[in-house]
Amino acid sequence: MFGLNRQVRKLIEEQGGALRDGLSADDMSLVEVLPLAMLLKEASEADDAAGRASGRKRSQLRLDAAILWREVTRRSGEVRALSRAAFSAEGALELYGVRSAGWARARCEQAFAALLGAELFGDSRLLDSAETAFRDSLSGPRRGLVAPLAEIGLLALSGRRALATGDAQAARVAAARFAQPIADLKAMSSRIRAARMLSVDGHILRAEMLCEWGSRLADAPLLRASVRDTLSAASGLTPDFEPLTIARIGFARARAQIALGEVEGDAEPAIAGVNLMSSVLSDLTLEHSPLDRAQGEYVLGLGYEVLGDLAGDARSFERAISAFDRALSITSRRDGLVLRAKAAAHRALCLARAAEISGDVAVLNSAEKAFRKELANGLVVRDRESWALLQLNLARLLLARLEITRKDRGERAGARAALSSALDVLSDQGLRSLGRSAVRTLELVDSAMRDTVGIKPAAD
Repeated sequence: MFGLNRQVRKLIEEQGGALRDGLSADDMSLVEVLPLAMLLKEASEADDAAGRASGRKRSQLRLDAAILWREVTRRSGEVRALSRAAFSAEGALELYGVRSAGWARARCEQAFAALLGAELFGDSRLLDSAETAFRDSLSGPRRGLVAPLAEIGLLALSGRRALATGDAQAARVAAARFAQPIADLKAMSSRIRAARMLSVDGHILRAEMLCEWGSRLADAPLLRASVRDTLSAASGLTPDFEPLTIARIGFARARAQIALGEVEGDAEPAIAGVNLMSSVLSDLTLEHSPLDRAQGEYVLGLGYEVLGDLAGDARSFERAISAFDRALSITSRRDGLVLRAKAAAHRALCLARAAEISGDVAVLNSAEKAFRKELANGLVVRDRESWALLQLNLARLLLARLEITRKDRGERAGARAALSSALDVLSDQGLRSLGRSAVRTLELVDSAMRDTVGIKPAAD
């Protein structure tokens, strides 16, 4: 998939180590094949070129730099790169005339940088900033890419809010509204080179949202729609020129297949998702995109976790733990990443499930320590879904230890407290399948409290 890197490296070396005046926003296919180190160099070169330029060229170079720094952020997870993207977009705004077409495009770029920041670092305030910026961009001339891009961004934001309603029909209506702006971008691709890949990004965004909706609502048709969208997104792409986009499409498809297996209780789609992720990761290098590699390992871990749950198989949980460990290793020096918090939370869950299957009290105790450590993690506290998932599985672990030891050292009361906390969050977040699981576990706790035969309070 990444064989073209050698050709790109030779091209850049022949031009003295950087493409003259930095890469253009229209060159995203070339950007795709650049390793991260080269992309960093090109983003810096775009900044330098903007400083040397004058007139309209300077404003365009500032906008190009913002787009490149956003891609650096997406691949690296570095908050400093996101700051440079925001700074470059602000510079472009100041250089373009207010309410001009260029100003609207730069404002739209600011919005996408804010969306990325919210996704990577979990700062919900950035979502409000993104919405304001998207609406501002639509107040200017609606020429070129601005209108469909802003509409896709606003749909993504409204889709996030629709999740809390737990309404599958609202999810379908929101997904259907993506069709027109995606089609508009495709129609522009013959005269604006960047439009083609931006339309693909719209497909990926919709597929990811369908997957999240389907997973949260335990709705298999939504998950199948997500898989279909990834197939549409991949049409016409080639591994030599769009390797990262193809990889991200693979992530979205695998995630939907894994979630479908979980919702339907069927290992077959989950296995297909795991096999797809293994194939995608075999071509995706750390040199090219560390954060994409970490994201892929995380999705692979989720797949093994679902297979472990479906089959009660400790070996699958061990494989999941290994995948989450690899994701954590890649993100170890990236402060504030939501991905890191989620990987750590799921690792703790898999450790607990493996301990439950083995019936090893010492391993259960180790897993409980891991849970409590993650529950004290500030990132996990901000990510309410991960926090609730930890509470749910802490309760399961406590019940498993109670069943093995037949001695109550506060396990029942602790499990009930953890589940009550989790249920509040799961209800607010519209996590229907996890909510049902929490209710079933709570019923087990109440049953254990009523049936105390053979279970003794621990001696003081």
